[in-house]
Amino acid sequence: MSNYYNMPKLPTENSPKVEIFVDDKPVMVPGDTNLLEALKAVGIETPHVCYHPYLPVSGNCRQCLVEQEGPRGRMLVIACYTPVSPGMKIYTPASSARVKNARKATQEFMLVNHPLDCPICDKAGECTLQENYMEAGQNESRMRPEYGKNYHGNPAHQFVDAKGQLRGGKHVDLGPRVLLDEERCVQCDRCVRFMRTIAGSEQLQLAGRADHTYITTFPGEKLDHEYDLCVTDVCPVGAMTAKYFRFQKRVWLLSHTPTISMDDSLGANIWLDYADGHIYRVMPRCNPVVNRSWLSNTSRLAFQQFDKNRLPAMEVHTPAFGNGKVALVAGGTCTLEDLAAIRMLKETLGDRAEIFGGSLLKVNAPDGIAKSGDPVANRAGMKLLGFADVADFMKRASEFETLVTVNADLFGEDPAAAGVLEKINCRIAITPFDDATAKKATIAMGVRHWSEVQGTMVNSLNMLQKLNACPVCPDENLWAAYQVVSYMAGSKFEAAADAFRQAGEYAPVLAGLTYDAIKSTGKLLEGGEA
Repeated sequence: MSNYYNMPKLPTENSPKVEIFVDDKPVMVPGDTNLLEALKAVGIETPHVCYHPYLPVSGNCRQCLVEQEGPRGRMLVIACYTPVSPGMKIYTPASSARVKNARKATQEFMLVNHPLDCPICDKAGECTLQENYMEAGQNESRMRPEYGKNYHGNPAHQFVDAKGQLRGGKHVDLGPRVLLDEERCVQCDRCVRFMRTIAGSEQLQLAGRADHTYITTFPGEKLDHEYDLCVTDVCPVGAMTAKYFRFQKRVWLLSHTPTISMDDSLGANIWLDYADGHIYRVMPRCNPVVNRSWLSNTSRLAFQQFDKNRLPAMEVHTPAFGNGKVALVAGGTCTLEDLAAIRMLKETLGDRAEIFGGSLLKVNAPDGIAKSGDPVANRAGMKLLGFADVADFMKRASEFETLVTVNADLFGEDPAAAGVLEKINCRIAITPFDDATAKKATIAMGVRHWSEVQGTMVNSLNMLQKLNACPVCPDENLWAAYQVVSYMAGSKFEAAADAFRQAGEYAPVLAGLTYDAIKSTGKLLEGGEA
């Protein structure tokens, strides 16, 4: 049974360096981690299947074998489970035929019951086992009927029957979002470890013994969890697949945009995978401080609504704001660039304008994985730029003659607020979607979605993070929200960098920063928690 309590310690920039000998050559490596991570830090990749840096070490695939010199001579050890110690002597396939042959043998064990059907497998192109066996030149499987294994729910089932037909376990419906092809499973137990230790659920189990081991759900249960799609990420082969993406697009035909999920204030780092002007999936992007390698289903599946119910582009003009008080309300997905433009519009309108930000949605407790529970992604940025909370606006809504909302669906977030908001004479909605607020607006202007713009946000850890534009906007004539609002203020920002510089004038902590200064994993601002 796997050791579910041995979480690997990963090297950091401050990790102490120790000298070890790799193939009789001295190498300085991080001294507070396992051998696999230490070798990786100096550019030596070690093949592995069961190991995952953010899951407890299992050590059951044996693919990461190396030789270590000890009191009894050179012995084979697994790199994922071996701690680094000063002066240790390690031998890799570069100098040890024994290691090379051992890795080949363990790989062959996995291929005994694993079909090499890569051309029809949905994981082809991003399969760990595929990469390993192609690198080793081991392109044949020994899978035969006599090597069959037991499968889901029926101990008598073999992989292939006497007539050569698949029996059981081909498309096991684990739950509403995940399918299991059991014949491709290599029993790495990554999925089980994730559900147990990260998700905190016992929905997935290992059943059977030895070569008859298989993945199944707990009796009477389905795999139905807010993070259940993460099992398709951690699965190193094509066993666990997401129903929504299954056979939609070959992965090598996808392009990838690194950006930030704006549905939560933690700001999970994500990849937007797209092709042909369409987003096919959202994948977690590794950030050790923010979301590690995890992503909630809510953030992952939100893309399915990005190109639906969109407002068309229209001629942007400066509306007549009248002589009364104006409320400028920024929604939770507004970037710092949007906020800077709104702040500039307030200055143009003078003292009769006030700025508010936030959402009428409920704030929940953080789940400790990849969600803070706060639906206002850029709440910290709103505080930096001096925005009052939208709840204050709702208490004083009757004071205002004009309401301008930017990426804020107040009517949709709280239908009970409609009676108060409808009393405001002029309502201007600047939003990507024809939502409830746009339908109630006097003027509704379509803008680009947060996935289609470059910009920045400050998450709940006080970390400045950078968004990148995914080139899938359904209408090329649409402007970003900061462009529309700055135009209304009389000075249009042509680029996001211009708006970011303006934000630096309102928030000293941002002054002097540029996009180039923001790393892919973000930049911790003064007073951060990370």
